[in-house]
Amino acid sequence: MTAAPTIESRIQDLCEAIVADEEVRNAREQAEAFLADEDAVSLYREMATMGRALHRKSHDGEEPTAIEQRQFDDLQNRCDAHPAIVAFVEAQQILQGIAETVNGYVTKTLEKGHVPTEEEVWGKAGGGCGEGCGCHH
Repeated sequence: MTAAPTIESRIQDLCEAIVADEEVRNAREQAEAFLADEDAVSLYREMATMGRALHRKSHDGEEPTAIEQRQFDDLQNRCDAHPAIVAFVEAQQILQGIAETVNGYVTKTLEKGHVPTEEEVWGKAGGGCGEGCGCHH
């Protein structure tokens, strides 16, 4: 099912505003610069792969060895010191934050039947992912 023409037009307007936003453009440029840096991508991929392996191991009730932990810490420190990787992670956070904001408002609009307030979308704390997500204490 497709959206009504008025909704599609407004979605196009929103997408144009997102594309025109300087913070979004900068974030995309940072992400593209990272992807063009083969050494950075390789290092990041190695750290992520080892992180997933250690997570699986821990999930299966096994403790990582001291050597594995040191190797992972070294990879993580190298990633944290690599400007292209740091810029990429920051860019991802910006782009994901925008996607979460758009999704949060649209979802609450569909749930509530009116344009939600910021409190209705994010809860009284003014941030986060809303009620019922499991992250609230």
